Amino acid sequence: MSLNKRRLIFCTFIYSCAAIGLLGAALGTKRWVVASARRTSNTTESVGQVNLGLFYGDKYLNIGYGLRTYSVDVIEMMKNDPEIMIYSLWVLTVIFIMAGLTMTIAAAVFAVINSAITPISALAGVPGLYFWNISAILFELFAAGLWVTQFYQRLQFNVMSKDDRRNKWTSEGNASLGYSFWFIILASILHMINVFTVFWATCSRTKKSPSPIIEEKTNGAIMLY
Repeated sequence: MSLNKRRLIFCTFIYSCAAIGLLGAALGTKRWVVASARRTSNTTESVGQVNLGLFYGDKYLNIGYGLRTYSVDVIEMMKNDPEIMIYSLWVLTVIFIMAGLTMTIAAAVFAVINSAITPISALAGVPGLYFWNISAILFELFAAGLWVTQFYQRLQFNVMSKDDRRNKWTSEGNASLGYSFWFIILASILHMINVFTVFWATCSRTKKSPSPIIEEKTNGAIMLY
């Protein structure tokens, strides 16, 4: 493999590292869903904002006497109120993100190896680069699809706890997908770029000059005459 091709393969390492950062940020940030809230009994003075991540979130509520901030434990909230999310979808979302992160780390490691040497093993070589990146794409898109399902099945209607709902708080119709969700989409796009880059690096061939078969046939025909 030429030096230029190895440089292209190394570029996939950089993109994989960026994808690792995006996936880690998606797991740790609190913006998978964002929603504004209001009290049905006091819509003019009450105002609220709820931000939920996969594990933690923040809640800002003001009933007219000043803004109060609360921390949200998403897992605890699901235990206390099973109706707020579909638990199986939440679990599968986390599992697929972790699987995508594992594939991304593998893609980064083997990109470095392939930029330095030519491995003998298929999974460690170029076929492996396709496998790790395409697997990461699939896992990340599955996770995104599961969260979209979660959103349209439950979260678009309510992100408020039981106690908040008893106090007439509602978020129905005011929720949207936050930037933490879009980190997953961006990571999958980076892996798509990796797949294209590997293809470009390994399938481009130096054109060989055609063998002079026609010229030899012509010379042979002249000798016959």
